[in-house]
Amino acid sequence: MNTFATASANRALFGGIGCVALTALLVAIGAGQIRSREAAGGQDFTLEVPDASLFPAEGGQDDIPMPAPSGENAAPGNVTAPQTPAPEQGAVTTGSGAGGEAGPRPSPEPQVLPAQPTPRFNAETVTVAEPPVSFARPIVLAAGRFSIAGKVLELEGILPVPVTRQCQDSAGEGWPCGRMARTAFANLVRGRTIDCAVPAKQWSGTATARCTVAGKDLSQWLAENGWAETAPGSPFEEAADAARQAGLGLNSPNPRGNASRPRDRSAPVPPDQTAPQQP
Repeated sequence: MNTFATASANRALFGGIGCVALTALLVAIGAGQIRSREAAGGQDFTLEVPDASLFPAEGGQDDIPMPAPSGENAAPGNVTAPQTPAPEQGAVTTGSGAGGEAGPRPSPEPQVLPAQPTPRFNAETVTVAEPPVSFARPIVLAAGRFSIAGKVLELEGILPVPVTRQCQDSAGEGWPCGRMARTAFANLVRGRTIDCAVPAKQWSGTATARCTVAGKDLSQWLAENGWAETAPGSPFEEAADAARQAGLGLNSPNPRGNASRPRDRSAPVPPDQTAPQQP
């Protein structure tokens, strides 16, 4: 067993030495061939020289275009004559001067066409309606006057009726028409949201605007029912006149009705005609 192991180790050693020797031999052969090729190439190498006839003679013009010198640095013998631009299309040339040289003639001025009349439109400025602003739960101060977040808003086109106003009926008796007008107006609004055409949701002092509730114009309603007077030039004057002639609202001749008046007990009571007669 030991003899077999020793023989294997010897074969491996001799094999390694043989490989190293073979490699060294190949390297030496390759180096020799490279040296022989370099020696052969050095003897046959020739430098390529360009043909002298391809270059212009001294003082001659070079084939490569060069920019013409300008200014004071320009050589006196190398002055380039200015080139006359070709006449534009449509230009007419005429002879001028002693030599009859043709010169450019300026083109005629373009014909000026008369100005076309500008189409006329409606010169009146059209005011774009602002979108309405909604106010929830307004407080009715009087007929035609609200309190909204501590600010006052009055309806446009009418004169609000003061709450303290007193009116007289046909019998000459006074009645609180201002309070009744406010009550009638509050019953119409009933705390609902109103939509008003105000420039902004916030304002200072008292603002005036057209307002609606559920699509009903509040100014028109007050004028039609006689619970407000109209301002001069108001679009609701006709409706207010009709309510005045009909005796509505503030112009009512008997706002309380006959039932509200005390009856005269001294007057005899007429017998009931439907009661059966005693024989």
